[in-house]
Amino acid sequence: MPSISLVTGVLVKNADNKFLLVKKPDDVGPYAGTYLPPGGAVDQDERIDEAALRELYEETGVKVTNLKRVYFDDDITENWAGKVKHMVGLLYTADYASGDLTPKEGNDDDFDVVGWFSLEEMKHMPLSPPIEKLMRHLGYL
Repeated sequence: MPSISLVTGVLVKNADNKFLLVKKPDDVGPYAGTYLPPGGAVDQDERIDEAALRELYEETGVKVTNLKRVYFDDDITENWAGKVKHMVGLLYTADYASGDLTPKEGNDDDFDVVGWFSLEEMKHMPLSPPIEKLMRHLGYL
């Protein structure tokens, strides 16, 4: 039986109506080779909203306003170390406030891409299952 990992993901939108996504390398799970919102694991004794903001900042250097809890997803898949986990994802939306898309200290993820993408571009990108479900839930896809 796989253990449960509680993770966050923050779909950030900027003033140009573009969304901040990261792309996992082809050989690193979960969701290798796909685009997903920045986020990661909730540490023990850490509030989930705080974890979402921390992970977003560590992975991208971005700070946001209007953080909103909007969706959750779960999947049984391999984690970043290749171990099968039951991933419970708590997904948020937020508005871009500041930051330069530079990973910060504490980030343990390597991404092939960190960038802003329009809805039109996203329709032609390999999206991770959780972000695709979130985008459909929000009426974007």
